[in-house]
Amino acid sequence: MSGVSYFADTNCFIYLLNENPLLRSFAEYHWAYSFITEIELLSKNTLTVPDEQLIRQMLATCQKTAYSELISEHTIMIRRNYKLKLPDALIAASALSLNIPLLTADTQFAKVKEIDCFILEL
Repeated sequence: MSGVSYFADTNCFIYLLNENPLLRSFAEYHWAYSFITEIELLSKNTLTVPDEQLIRQMLATCQKTAYSELISEHTIMIRRNYKLKLPDALIAASALSLNIPLLTADTQFAKVKEIDCFILEL
């Protein structure tokens, strides 16, 4: 994925939406994200129309990664070896399949040896 610096976990988008200053330094980089992140962000039942529009605009500035057989195989391996929840395993597998660092605030990802993980300390 040309020009993509980080694979962003869902929590990165949440912190960005909440204007967390920690994400300012990363906002200048091009991010990729998983289709599962889009689902997690947009499926909240209390989401307002303006919030949905803002999320969709934000996601449009990034590169969405679709499901693939490679991601499926990586997800299976990660779930077996590290016992991550399915959405987290899909996100880790997506970063692994693209061979780019995962940007996250979730320390659970640090145990996945196959990915380069940048843990945000909030």
